[in-house]
Amino acid sequence: MIDKKGIIERLKSIEEKIFLAKVLDKAIKAEKSRTITYTDFLDPYQQKLVTKVFNGSKKTDFLGDVEYCFDGGFEDAERKIIIFDGSFNLDKRWENDNKLQSPIRFLNIKLKADAYLSHRNYLGSILGLGIKREKIGDIVVKENSAIVVVLKDVAEYILYNLVKIGSIGAQVEYCGSEDIICNGPTIKFKEIKCTVPSLRLDCIISQGFGISRSKVGELFTANRVFLNWEPERKLSTQLKEGDVVSVKGKGRIILSEVGNITRKDRIAVVIKKLI
Repeated sequence: MIDKKGIIERLKSIEEKIFLAKVLDKAIKAEKSRTITYTDFLDPYQQKLVTKVFNGSKKTDFLGDVEYCFDGGFEDAERKIIIFDGSFNLDKRWENDNKLQSPIRFLNIKLKADAYLSHRNYLGSILGLGIKREKIGDIVVKENSAIVVVLKDVAEYILYNLVKIGSIGAQVEYCGSEDIICNGPTIKFKEIKCTVPSLRLDCIISQGFGISRSKVGELFTANRVFLNWEPERKLSTQLKEGDVVSVKGKGRIILSEVGNITRKDRIAVVIKKLI
């Protein structure tokens, strides 16, 4: 049997314990019912945490007879669910009957007017229906449309109730993962070239989102800042090239390049902001 208490005790923070308890409840249900269960979508930090705990166990059978895998709907997906199977047949069932067994669905949202709307526009309109964020996977934005990965339990509700994105009318229909693979994800960034006094996190956030340093402090107080998908509470944390910074309600930026020191002793950087 799965030792839920023993696994959770390895974690220190209350938030991580609560999160992992919910994940393990799905594994326990799969073990007891000998069926497939699955979690909501996890961000990369949550996936990393689960992987670390699962791989860090000294017992190779700490999940009992339950098999598991991560699935985001397509190969390069960022957000993924965990699928647990207590029937000893996970690989075979997924290989032979993936469309039937998978709890993931794909929705193609087509705008009724020519426009390029952002990831935030599509996500905000879906959440406006009362859908929880964890039910939504990746959103692949294209010209005049977007493909949204969702759990099957909310797919039909979105299909019939999402009629506009912002102020623009929209039509929703089912599609397949091949539509993402064939067309390729389209990710647009705004490139910001600037100089900063240091590579402190608060400096990069201020420049990347165009807000004052005092306002940045409020974001940390409200626990809205994430560094490489992990909650970050220190304003003074030093960044490096490639670091990803997310701020709830603001979006996401990447420290793309760190250049030379200027004559005024500032650091030239290039920040990419997801649009």
